Amino acid sequence: MPNIRAYRLSDIVFPIETQGFCFNYEALSDRKKLKLINVTYEDKEFFLQVLKRERDYLVRGDKLSRVSPVSILQNALKAFVKASDAEIFFSNIEPKKKKDTKISPYLKDISYFFNEFKTDKEIWVEVGFGSGRHLLYQAKRHSEVQFVGIEIHKPSIEQVLKQIELQGLTNLLILDYDARILLEFLPSNSVGKIFVHFPVPWDKKPHRRVISKDFIEESIRVLKKEAALEIRTDSDNYFKYSFDLLMQLSKNRLEIKKNETPQISSKYEDRWRRKNKNIYDIKFINYEESYPKNFEGELIFEENADFTKVKKEFENKIYKGEGYFVHFEEIFSIDANSGVIKLSFGANERSEHKYLIFKDNKVAYFPNPTLPSYQNIKAHQKIKEWIYG
Repeated sequence: MPNIRAYRLSDIVFPIETQGFCFNYEALSDRKKLKLINVTYEDKEFFLQVLKRERDYLVRGDKLSRVSPVSILQNALKAFVKASDAEIFFSNIEPKKKKDTKISPYLKDISYFFNEFKTDKEIWVEVGFGSGRHLLYQAKRHSEVQFVGIEIHKPSIEQVLKQIELQGLTNLLILDYDARILLEFLPSNSVGKIFVHFPVPWDKKPHRRVISKDFIEESIRVLKKEAALEIRTDSDNYFKYSFDLLMQLSKNRLEIKKNETPQISSKYEDRWRRKNKNIYDIKFINYEESYPKNFEGELIFEENADFTKVKKEFENKIYKGEGYFVHFEEIFSIDANSGVIKLSFGANERSEHKYLIFKDNKVAYFPNPTLPSYQNIKAHQKIKEWIYG
C-alpha cells in the first residue's frame, strides 16, 4: 500500500486544490489519532488516512474507498505532501516507472451492473481471474460473448486492464467486488458460463468461500438452460465440499474430471503441476429455466438525519438479525453537525464494509451505493431505525 511517513504536517484549510486533486474536508476519529481526508480526482472520490503516532504521522490510502489505478493514490499522496507542507522521512509512492493515471473504461463498479449493464450478448463470468490468462484467452476466442471478470487483487486488475487495451478486446469488463453479490443483480437466464478457478480454500474460515448454497442457487437462476458452472481446484477439501453442496440439489448433472489438461492454464496451475498436485474439475450443468427477477432500487436515506444526536448516542456495537448483522465500528467528526461513521453489515458470510457520511442534514453510503440484496435490505432497515430512533 503506498504511504508516506512524516515528522511534521501543517494544518490544511479545507477545501484546497492542488495538482488536480481536491482535498475537501477532514474527519477526526473520537480516538483523536486517526483522520480521514476526503479527496476527489476527476470522477473518483476516496479517503486518505492520517494516523498520528508517538513520534510521526503515517499517511496512506483508505482500504474501504480504495481507488484504481494505484497511480491515482500515489499522486494524491504527493499532492497531500505539498498541501500539508509535510516533512517526510519515508515514502514508497515513487513508482519505478511512470504509471498512467487514466481511468480505464473497462473497469466498472457494482452500481454499473445494477443500473446500466444491458447486453444482447450471452454473458460469461469468471470469479477471481488472478493473472487473467484464462479470462483473456476466452474473451479473445469468443468475441460474440460479453465477459465479466471479477477480482479484488489490485495488481491483477491493473495487469488485465492493460492487456485488454493492448489486445484490443471490447467484450470484457472488470469488476472489483464480491462475486457473490454481483450474481444477485444479473438477469435470470442470461449467463452461459461461470468459471470459478482455484478459489482460496479458506479451510479455517469456510464461511468466506465463494462457493456456497446461496451462490449455487443464484448461479442456477442466472445460468441459461444447459449452461454451466465450472469449478477448478487443487484442494481436496474444496473439491469434496463443492461436490457435496451440488449433490444436495434435488436434480443434478455433473461432470467430474481429475488432472485433465486444459486449453489454457493459469500460473498457479502450472505451479501445482510442477509439485504433482491433483487438479479437480467439477462442471455443473443447469437444468432449469428461471423466472425473471424483479429488482428494487438502490438503498437510500430519504429523511433528514441529525448527526449531533447520532454522535451523542454512538457506541461500537453489533446488532444481529435473522441472516444479517450491522456493526457500527467507529465515528469521525467533520464539524459539530457533520461526520462519518464506519460500519459493516449485510449477510453474515459476505458483509459489506462502508461509511455513512452525514453532511447538510443528509446521510448517504460511501464509497458506493448499497444495492438491494436480500440481507442488505434487512440491514438497511436496521440502520435507519438506529439513525432515526
